[in-house]
Amino acid sequence: MSTYIETQTFRELQDSEVLPAPSGVRLNIMQMCQQEDISLPELVSQVQGDPVLAGRLIQIANIPNINKGRMVASVNVELLLMVGLHAVRQMALAISLTESARRGDCKEFNYDIFWARSTAMACAGQALGEMLQLAPPAEMFTNGLLAGIGRLGLASARPKRYGELLATNPQGPALAEEERKVFGFDHLSLAAAMMEDWHFPRLFCTAVLHHENPEASGLDEDDRQQQLVRMLELAGCVADVCVADPAVRGQLLPRLLKLAERFELPLSSVEYICGRVSWDWSDWGALLKIPTRVLPDIGTELAEAAQQPV
Repeated sequence: MSTYIETQTFRELQDSEVLPAPSGVRLNIMQMCQQEDISLPELVSQVQGDPVLAGRLIQIANIPNINKGRMVASVNVELLLMVGLHAVRQMALAISLTESARRGDCKEFNYDIFWARSTAMACAGQALGEMLQLAPPAEMFTNGLLAGIGRLGLASARPKRYGELLATNPQGPALAEEERKVFGFDHLSLAAAMMEDWHFPRLFCTAVLHHENPEASGLDEDDRQQQLVRMLELAGCVADVCVADPAVRGQLLPRLLKLAERFELPLSSVEYICGRVSWDWSDWGALLKIPTRVLPDIGTELAEAAQQPV
């Protein structure tokens, strides 16, 4: 039963077998990483059976600031503990989704931009999770990665009709409104329903549902649920800064600073977040073959933006 979309409609989408979803060995690895009584030797065997995932984890383990000792050449229990089970689950999910849904039949949907923004938002979610300590950084990474998955779901399940909708170029709340008119639900409801189906906590499903329009959530601003909504909203704004054309990036910074004010983040912290996300995003882009780039130092632009109205 789906909490966020009419159950029969969601089951029909699932039965069509076109919704993006982790599968096979990677789905099994994700599920194992959530078990309290996980067998690490069995997990090692599962990861060894996925050469792409194994290779990515070995690359991560050999990053100097993670591995203080000798170079790692194979997947073993020591490697999994070094990288962390949350990171293993993140990587399994990221590789599975980005490989299985890198291209599709919806010509009007820009798959490269979608995955570029999704990974940037994932990195921003993780960085904000570390700084604000409202939720585990690993969980915020995954939530950032999946926050827009409903748009990919619509492009996969209804490529022709969704393409026609996208061709009219609706932006912001107008996009969700048009989706509801055409399909009876929007990309945010679909994202929350997909996450619920993957057994994500309701707290995070609801955060994704409302992060594009927090004012409409009906939640008190002091409620932890609303704070998670706001944190995803901020992560999305950081992602927008990452993917924006350099000529228009400066126009996004006043809003970024305004959203950061809700968490009492000073300009220096915002500058740190942007720099940190930029480098992490670039690393993930290289690992997953997603178009990313390292942003230039935007400290001066942020200082100028602080003097502008939102």
